[in-house]
Order: sequence, then structure tokens, then C-alpha cells
Amino acid sequence: MKRTTALQASLGVVASLALAACGGGQSNSAGGAGSANLTIALSSAPNSLDPAQIAVGPFLNYMDPAYATLLTRKADGTLGAGLADKWGYVGKGNTKFELHLRKGVKFADGTPITATHVVNSFKYFVKGSGPGGAWFRPLTFATPDRSTVVVSSPTPNPDMGALFTPAFVGGAIISPEGLKNPKKLASATFGAGPYVYSPQQSVSGDHYVYTPNKNYFDKSAIHFKKITVRVMPNVNSQVQALKSGQIDLMYGTPDVAPTINGTKSLTTLKKPTTWAGLFLLDREGTVVKGLGDERVRQALNFAIDRTAITKAVYGRYGTPVSQPAMPGYDGYSPAAEKTYRHDPAEARKLLKAAGYGNGLTIPVNYGSFDPSTTKMVQAVQDQLAEVGVKLKLRAATNFGAWINDLVSKKYAATVLSPGSGGDSNFYAQQAGFTKTGIMNVFGVTDPDFDAAYTRLAKSNPTSSGAAAKQLSDVIVRNALALPVSGTDTIVLYNTKLHGVVFPKGGSQLVSNTTWTTR
Repeated sequence: MKRTTALQASLGVVASLALAACGGGQSNSAGGAGSANLTIALSSAPNSLDPAQIAVGPFLNYMDPAYATLLTRKADGTLGAGLADKWGYVGKGNTKFELHLRKGVKFADGTPITATHVVNSFKYFVKGSGPGGAWFRPLTFATPDRSTVVVSSPTPNPDMGALFTPAFVGGAIISPEGLKNPKKLASATFGAGPYVYSPQQSVSGDHYVYTPNKNYFDKSAIHFKKITVRVMPNVNSQVQALKSGQIDLMYGTPDVAPTINGTKSLTTLKKPTTWAGLFLLDREGTVVKGLGDERVRQALNFAIDRTAITKAVYGRYGTPVSQPAMPGYDGYSPAAEKTYRHDPAEARKLLKAAGYGNGLTIPVNYGSFDPSTTKMVQAVQDQLAEVGVKLKLRAATNFGAWINDLVSKKYAATVLSPGSGGDSNFYAQQAGFTKTGIMNVFGVTDPDFDAAYTRLAKSNPTSSGAAAKQLSDVIVRNALALPVSGTDTIVLYNTKLHGVVFPKGGSQLVSNTTWTTR
């Protein structure tokens, strides 16, 4: 039961991408606030406003206004200042990271922020069920003085600063008042962001309103007099609201994105963010003996026509990939992409050499709640059948049912809807391929992967790019997965908004607090 709960929490980040998504909050206005309003539409209400519980992805639109993070992610992909204005590793080995709070920062209720408040917030965060908590649990914290926090990791981490940006949520520091009343965190905000949640102007499950924070340290950074996030489950209704000017931004799908073509006031932004395909879970052959043979896994990769499947399922909003990384991310390896051409004859040859000339059957679970996933896995099923490999599919109608099937260990492979990845390779490959990774339900190890992952963990900024690519090379060469397509996150928005961008090497838009209007 604990395994199921942990898995559901840790996969919240990917589940939230599929969704496209009283008392305690202050609502005082700040001088210098912009005159424009910003309205965002999401398909689902937040599971909570508590930083220790909330899923991420598009759900960050509910968090970013009210919770400033210690560090930020700039459009060029580098780290930027937040509540901390100085940061960096201490010594060598990528195990100790130091953050210095900027002077004068306060929580929305006026309480000055100290290093002790930061550490107390971290300690609360690691007890939650949110997807970022797992990364913080091994860490230890020290406070040499009121404005300095030293974070230590038992193992090397080449990208520790990312943990304190919005994407991982843990850097969204909660005030002492919020920590004193944790139940209130679900429906009120206790942060230090440029805005505060206004329960008086909001209706839970329908719309969430944020107004300027009078105690925010940089009044010039408050660009809107009000930010509203509307819950609109029907994506077609979102499009109509966007066209009529009722909302300013939404997350689209391949079906609805083309419908705004020709509307001069609207534009589309898209980026490959996650890979879709099969996690080959049973790489030691516990359920399906054949999957313990590298040649069989390689045969599966040769059997797939990725270009045809991607075009049929995702159209112009997908990219064929042979690796669990997408173009534009540090782990993307041009060399790895050339490893597997579509070659059914080679697939049959490898299967015969491995002793499976008559084929084999692989039980696979997937989520039928995502139409694109269903189309993709059925196309893979058809193509593998041509080389004698039968996929015995198990469809789950909701995310919880998919998790229950996954942890049962009855299925040798699985499909994560809508995909996985969208981060630096150190974080992106941890869940699926390290021994304790949450997706690695059989606890499989691969010596080549472990060695490459350790090299990446210990790398410095000069060597990390090559190390990230080498990790992808190993995954592909040893056929540890069956990637098919890199899928796009699609954003539709009004052209009056400026600064709506995906940061380099990241899959989530920069914070909505940084957007501006003409």
C-alpha cells in the first residue's frame, strides 16, 4: 500500500501534464501593480494549494503567484535569483549547496524570512505526497547564520539548484503561520510571492483569484492587478473563451490547436516535452524471460516505424525519437537517434538468435483514459505482431487503476500517459532506470547505466553535457526502453502577452508572474 501511495505521488508531475490543467490568505493590494488582468484556463482544479501536496506541470499556475521560490529558471535555461540572490556549490563533488537569502524579503503577512524559516519549510515539504518530495528526503540542512542555508546530499547531484525552482516546488517557502496550521494550506496561501490568493473573490473548483502582495520585495515585478485561473474541463470551451477574450492562455491538444489558425490576436507555442513509448520494466526476465535478453529488446526497437506512428497519432505535434530524451534537452544524443532504423528483418534475425524465432508474448498495461496513448500502443502492437511479438494489452480507465496494475508486477512493460521526461537527464532518467526509481518496480539494475549515471552525477558544468548524452547512449544501446515519439506540450494564448516561453532545456512555461502585456 505504501508503494502505491508513493508511486502515485511521485508520478503526479506527469499525470498533471495529461490534465493540462478559507482564511489565512491576505488580499491587500500593492502599490505599483499593473493595470491589466491575466486569466488562465486549466482543465482541472488543483488537488490542493499546499506546496507539499500539489501536483506540478500546469498546476504550477495555481502556485506561482503566491509562492516565491528560492531560485527561478530564466528563459535561457540558467538559474536566476528568487528569495535567494546568491547560490552555488561548496567544495567539489556536487554534494553541498549553499543559498543566501536576499535582504529584506518577507512573507505576505509581513514576517521577515530567515534561514530557519526556510529549513522548517523544507522539513514540512518532505513529509508531503507531492511529486518533488522524494528529491528532498535524502537531504540535510544547516543554518550557519540567519540568511544562509547549506543543503547537503548523501550522493552527488550535478543540478541541485533546480530543486529550489518552481518546477520542484520545495523551494516555495511556507511561512511560520502556514506551518502552524497545515490544514489551512490546502485552501489558502502562506507564501512570499508577488500575489496572494483571495478566497473572498474565488470559488473552489471554479476559479482562483490572486491579488498583489503589499509586502513583496519588488513592486516593479507585479505586472497584473489580478491573476485568475479558471477551471474549464472542456478544451473546446476553452478555445471559444480564448477567441472571445474571456481568457488569455490555455493548454491545447493536437485536435484544437489548429482551430485558432487565422486569428490574428492569438498564437500557438509548442515544444517536445515528454517521450511516449514503452517502459520495458522486466529487463531481468522475471515475467517474460525473453526481455532479459538484450537482443530481444533491441529487436523490439528495430521493429517499430516511429515516423509512421508519430505522424498517425500526434501529427505535427510529435517528433519520432529512439531515445528517452527530446531535441533541446541536455540528454538528447544525435548518435543514439541513429541506432535503430525501421528494419523488421533485423528484428526477426535478433529474435531468432535469442531463441525466439517463433515469437513471444509480452503483457503490457496502459491508460486508456488518454486517447493518444491508446492509439500509440495499439499501433506498436500491430507493428510488433509483424515480427512475431504479441502485446497482451491491459487497459486502465483511470490513473489509479493504472498504478494498481503497475505495482502488481504482472506486466512486463507499461506505458506512462502521456509520457515521461522534460527535464535534465539526471532527473529525467532516475525514475525509470535507477535501482530505486519509482517506475523501476522490478528493481532492475544495469551496470552500464549505473556507471554512466554516476559519471553524470559527479560531472561539472564543462563535462555535464557530454555525460548526459552518454547516459542516453547507454539506455539506447542496451535497449532499456522502447521510445516511440517525443510529444509536444501546446500552449495557445493572446498575443498581448509577452514572455510566455519554455525555458531552454525545460518542459514547463516560465512563471506566469513574469509575463507582461503591451
